Amino acid sequence: MQINASLRHLQAFVAVAQTRSFTAAAARVHLSQPALSATIRKLEDIIGASLFDRTTRTVELTPVGHEVLGFAERLLSDFDASFAGVRAFVSGGRGRIAIAASPSLAAGFLPEVLAAFRRSHPAIEVRIHDALSDRCVDMVRTGRVDIALVPDKPANRDLKHQELLRDHLVLLCRNDHPLANRRTVNWDALAAYELVSLANTSSVRQHVEAAYTRRGLPWKPAFEVEQASTLISFIVHGLGVGVMPHSLVPLAAMSDLVHRRVLAPEIHRVLCAATLKTRPLSPAVSAFIETCLKHARRRRADAKPVSATARKANSRSA
Repeated sequence: MQINASLRHLQAFVAVAQTRSFTAAAARVHLSQPALSATIRKLEDIIGASLFDRTTRTVELTPVGHEVLGFAERLLSDFDASFAGVRAFVSGGRGRIAIAASPSLAAGFLPEVLAAFRRSHPAIEVRIHDALSDRCVDMVRTGRVDIALVPDKPANRDLKHQELLRDHLVLLCRNDHPLANRRTVNWDALAAYELVSLANTSSVRQHVEAAYTRRGLPWKPAFEVEQASTLISFIVHGLGVGVMPHSLVPLAAMSDLVHRRVLAPEIHRVLCAATLKTRPLSPAVSAFIETCLKHARRRRADAKPVSATARKANSRSA
């Protein structure tokens, strides 16, 4: 049997039960006293029993009224909690996000963003997938993740890319290496030394190999490795120099390593937050993207561009 009692009925009943006064209850629920009385009578008709013993001086709950009060208060409390949860979801205060990030972003940019996001949105559940950029994009398309932090690829027309950073490539070498004495390095100078390269599945490797090819330089790395951590370790042990994104420099913060900007030409990747154009963003995802943009703006403000003097000095030293 369907019960046609509404929240309004329950709110009116609880107000009378708690105040023991139709006058005070009417003021609490913003009804006239006749309207409140009619609402209580309607609820009694629905239940099929009297809820209050009314006298000229007192309003007391009947045994049925006592029984109804317990579940009415629980229902109203549950409703308030559920509605508060919905409001929190709409405002981005709760929910869940699945994020995919390419290796350089997962190691160099995502941790600081995620730490700030968890402080400001502690009730949002976050799942992370670190994978190569093409795999990250596939996970966005299939709905496995909500957002991917990846280098921009204009060919991905089904994705919306929000630019975060322009991540330039830098030379990484030991501090006793001849190239460590320069403020900047060009590709011709770099080609004179053994190179430790990332594997060809890396977008960084593709950029570096293209730079060598455009300048007619021989491309023959001494070693090819899959992980940036391996590349750094090889360089530490004197097995060559390497080129890596500036965003990964914090991972190589060792006293015996230095990094130098590579110019003539300078190469950078556009790092983006990528989402599917046809899928609406949840408030939680929108809040995460805003945190990404905030930290990207801070990084750009802190970045110091290479001066024209440094560029000329590099050209003379080639």
